[in-house]
Amino acid sequence: MKSLTRPPQTPVRPRAVAEAPRRWPKRLVAAIVAVLLLCAVVVVIWANRIDPLAHGSVSYRITDPALHVTVRTVEALGVSGTIQTVETRPGQTFTYRFSIRNQGRVPVQIVDVGGDTAHGLIVTRRAIRMKPDLFADPNPSTGFEPFAPFTLGSGKEAAIEMLVTVGNNACFDDPGQPYIGWYLESIDYKVLGITRRSWLDTGSEIRVTSAPGACAAQPAAG
Repeated sequence: MKSLTRPPQTPVRPRAVAEAPRRWPKRLVAAIVAVLLLCAVVVVIWANRIDPLAHGSVSYRITDPALHVTVRTVEALGVSGTIQTVETRPGQTFTYRFSIRNQGRVPVQIVDVGGDTAHGLIVTRRAIRMKPDLFADPNPSTGFEPFAPFTLGSGKEAAIEMLVTVGNNACFDDPGQPYIGWYLESIDYKVLGITRRSWLDTGSEIRVTSAPGACAAQPAAG
């Protein structure tokens, strides 16, 4: 007598289980998107709180032979630098330099430096030349080129040359304030695509004063 053997049958799932949608792919995508958004927020907060730019290791002195410049070294409270006093006449121009270092962990793009060029200012200054790689050659005073936005890598240094223009009516003869001075320069830069502005301590205070007889040569205001 022959016996019939039936092949095993696939167990039948309950209707509710069989027709339930598979939700885990959507939940996984949602979780990935949430993590990416969280990372983006963290990056934005980090980029807006850090200040990767600092004064570089090279200090420059104004060496234009046509100028009368007095240089004084200052050391106080653990900070050292120089004060460079320049005797000028109305309408005169001169340049000075400073170095900059990226002490952050990611490259930054230097977009602009200075920018105080509004009409009517007593003294204006703007970046005109640069050395994007300060140590590309042994002499940090050579190899400058016209200023343009450039990338400053992590741990790298660069140098900036600024053009200073003294106003046509500038006169510094007030005994209480015989000069106008600054030691900070504004730096516009991008880090991870985010535009920021930083105020860099250049390590040298520039003081502009009037040369002897410069104020007397100006016409009296009528």
